[in-house]
Amino acid sequence: MSTHIGIGFSEDMDMEQAAQDAAFQSKTNLKENRIDLAIVFSTIHYSPDKTFPVLQKILNKAPVIGCSTAGIILPNAIKTRGIGVLTITSDEINFGLGSIESIDSHNTRESGTILAQTCLTNFGKQSRQAFLFFADSHLKDNSVLLSGIQDVLGNVFPIVGAGSCDDFHFSDTFQMCDDKVLTNSAAGLILGGHLSVGISGRHGWRPLGKPRRINKTLGNIIKVIDGKKAASLYYEFLGEDAKSLGSTKLGQMAILYPLGIYIEGSPEYLIRNAIAIQKDGSIICQGEVPEGARVHIMLGNKESCQQAAIEAAEEARKNLFEKKPQLIIIIESMARLKLLGRMAFQEIQKIKNIFGHNVPIFGMYANGEVWPFQSVGHIKKPYLQNESIAIVAIS
Repeated sequence: MSTHIGIGFSEDMDMEQAAQDAAFQSKTNLKENRIDLAIVFSTIHYSPDKTFPVLQKILNKAPVIGCSTAGIILPNAIKTRGIGVLTITSDEINFGLGSIESIDSHNTRESGTILAQTCLTNFGKQSRQAFLFFADSHLKDNSVLLSGIQDVLGNVFPIVGAGSCDDFHFSDTFQMCDDKVLTNSAAGLILGGHLSVGISGRHGWRPLGKPRRINKTLGNIIKVIDGKKAASLYYEFLGEDAKSLGSTKLGQMAILYPLGIYIEGSPEYLIRNAIAIQKDGSIICQGEVPEGARVHIMLGNKESCQQAAIEAAEEARKNLFEKKPQLIIIIESMARLKLLGRMAFQEIQKIKNIFGHNVPIFGMYANGEVWPFQSVGHIKKPYLQNESIAIVAIS
């Protein structure tokens, strides 16, 4: 039987009808009675309390994982409203699902450990190839959750993750796992068995000006840069435009000018969104920041973002060792969707040109992305990134 893939989508205004149509379409395209896994992405226009029971019923209570998103990536379109369903039936791929609820700043790392252990227990002893997870982006620092996962799976095990989101409202997000709809949680999936996985990621942002030194941090908060209040970095570069930095959510400013953290031995910078500026001039970032690292304000444009997607796709294909992919999963920052605008689907078309136009593509726009990032000695260790694209090619 090998591996079969089905993709369905609906943007019907009626929530239950949309869930029904997306699930039926996915099952029809799967062309198999058995469903081994379903991945579901939903925009926040659809209440999971109404849609999830319908999805479960039509998908025959198959194992489900997924989350809320700012947009759904489909083979022929990008949709900012709707429900997308991917179904998989395979004699070659094994899956292990798990979830963890009630995550807070005091137990974030422990929660990551429990999530990975639960997925491993449900997966069994087969050969494991990669880990995919969806976490609430409202958590204080998802890089700490990642560290807990790595405590179990190892620092260099291939991990790809996404922060669930709601298109810059920063209020209503959710995760799905098996028969549960969750908040303040994370859901994970181990992939293994007789398959090959090619993973890569890029962001396309370039450094502005000379490097500065981060003198003092507290987790995801930068306190001091070059002996000054951290926010001085933005004031020096942006002048009068920096007045908006005092807002609770930096919004467009954070999209246009993220921070780039230099990681020793890597050709790429670690990108951090500046979430807010505190009264003492500290910068709150979306992810942990290493003390002592060099930092730049970063600048990107539509062309550099598209080129980054091309490079990520080419490397993911290379990592498959010339095997033909059966499925492409894309996790991309919702900030890139805002930046690219109408050009967003052009990026997906360029990815299709690399993998082939008949290969199924399914993806989502996230608030924070995790993918393996090259550091010292050509070792690729997963990091939390912002404003990036991650591509998972499965053969």
